[in-house]
Amino acid sequence: MISIIKDIFKNKKIRYIITLFIIIIILFIIIFLLNKRVDNKDKNTTTYDEIVTMINNKDTFLIYYYNSKSKNKYNKEIKKYLDELGIRYFNYNDALINKEEYNNFIKLLNIDKEVFGIPSLIYINNGMVYANIINIDNKDIVDKFINNYDLYIVK
Repeated sequence: MISIIKDIFKNKKIRYIITLFIIIIILFIIIFLLNKRVDNKDKNTTTYDEIVTMINNKDTFLIYYYNSKSKNKYNKEIKKYLDELGIRYFNYNDALINKEEYNNFIKLLNIDKEVFGIPSLIYINNGMVYANIINIDNKDIVDKFINNYDLYIVK
């Protein structure tokens, strides 16, 4: 058996084909891993530091707090719905932050850890938390929130 394998590898064409096959497999793995990395970064994803700056500048904005790795169907559904409505918001992805940043975020916004959940919408008005909804599980809740606080005008 081993002698057969040695004979196969003596043939230059077979070595070339095997090498090419290995390179192709490696390229597919790299492309797959890069694609997974890109999926976790949305076009309007914000960072903790950017949120702090906007709050210090007394800006008015909406944060969509979610987890891109969660199996919760509402994570993507709510984002898509906000996009359909033309609502301007910033993504804050729990999957991309560490525990310390999470704790700082909760403290900054004065949100109770015990009740905070994903996905959430947090409305910051003139640098202050004005309202939020947590553990969103349907579009009706989002509609009521948007209409109650007239979030269509948040630019």
